[in-house]
Order: sequence, then C-alpha cells, then structure tokens
Amino acid sequence: MARYLFTALLLLCAVPAFADIYKWVDDRGTVNFAEDLGKVPRKYRKKVVVIPEGAPSAPEVTETVVDQGKKAAAETAGEKSRPAKQEKKAVYGGRDEDSWKAEFTKLRGDIKSYESEIAERKAKIANPEKMSRGEYLSLQSQVKRLEDKLAELQGKLSALTESARKAGVPPELR
Repeated sequence: MARYLFTALLLLCAVPAFADIYKWVDDRGTVNFAEDLGKVPRKYRKKVVVIPEGAPSAPEVTETVVDQGKKAAAETAGEKSRPAKQEKKAVYGGRDEDSWKAEFTKLRGDIKSYESEIAERKAKIANPEKMSRGEYLSLQSQVKRLEDKLAELQGKLSALTESARKAGVPPELR
C-alpha cells in the first residue's frame, strides 16, 4: 500500500517540461519552427529567434504580395513578357482582409437566418387554435433554443468585432 501511495505522490509531483520554440526564415522566405536548436540548419542558427514557451504573441500586421496577373500561354516572337501586376493586401492579426470580411459576412448571415426562423415560429405560435398543446409547447421550446443560439452568435459577432478592432482592421472591412 505504501508503495502505491509513494508512486502516486511521485507522479503528482512531476513537473511539466517547458521548451523554447526556435523560429527562422529560410532562403525561400518560408518561416520555420523547431523545438530543438539542433534541428535548425547550421546556416540559419545565427538568425534564429527564440520564442519562450507560453509567451503571448502580439498581433502582427504585415503585407503580402498577391500575384493578380497571369502570363499568356503563347507569347508572340520577339515580344518581351511584362511582369504581372501585383497588389499588396494588408494582413491584420495574421489574417488578410478577405478572411476578416468572410467571417463577418458569415456571422451576419447566420444571425439573419436565426432571426427569420424565430419570427416564423413566433408567427405560428400567435395562432394556437389550429394546433395541439404538444405542438404549441414544442414551438415554444424551439423559439427558446433559437433565441439562445442567436444570443450566442451575437456574442461571437461582438467578440469578433473587438478582436478586429484590436488587430487594427479598418471599420469598412468589419
């Protein structure tokens, strides 16, 4: 019995191991991560950035270049190809503009859908003469469930709006 108690106590006292994360950018511009400095190629070890375990990461605003043009499949002889047009897209909090817009659009669409479902069910409840008590109670519980889900979605929308504000997303993208 004492042996089991000692083993249990020993296991409870075990301390989790924390490790730093090593970040570097290779020749192609790819960001790489490793948990062991030995896994970082020698030529990048001087450029490695150490990220302590559990350290909060600040939101990062960067710009990426997106290739908007396409080369023609067949070029005429003697003509030099022109470089494709490039457009810079801003990145807020690690996500681009289109990602923010899509998430806001989806949440707002879901909210509208739930609002119309609630209105439809409330309209049925307004005329209870043509339904049984069970149907009436079922509609009431459905309305309650839908209202709870709607409140949850509205909370998500306000949280998304707040995180977008903190990430520096312009109001016209929200």
